[in-house]
Amino acid sequence: MIEDKTVLTENEIISRLLGSEIPEKTVTVSRLGIPVKLKGLTGKEVYKLRERCTQRLKEKGREISRLDEEAFNVGLLALATVSPDWGNSALIQKFNASGKEEVIKRVLLAGELSALGDVVLDLSGFNEELDEVKN
Repeated sequence: MIEDKTVLTENEIISRLLGSEIPEKTVTVSRLGIPVKLKGLTGKEVYKLRERCTQRLKEKGREISRLDEEAFNVGLLALATVSPDWGNSALIQKFNASGKEEVIKRVLLAGELSALGDVVLDLSGFNEELDEVKN
């Protein structure tokens, strides 16, 4: 997070918001020996994905929501991967997949999928501590 604890003017705050960039990071999947470049996701992107991956069931008259964690992690990677292109036609054909999410499921092991998902969440600001402003 930003270490500057001085009070900013409204114009300085707006200027920082206008100049903000989505963070990126390249990590290596050791087993495959390939670099994977990931980017952070906005709140809107994560919210839409979470909604898409949530199953709503009725049990004994109550509605229960359950997040499909595998679908969520695969979706995170599909949205956040800058490189490689999981939707490349050669990969889709080789793995007889319907799209990039299916390629991700067939190429990556469960632990690799989880570890890459954690990187995406970190880049997206999860696990981030905020500083309290003292007046």
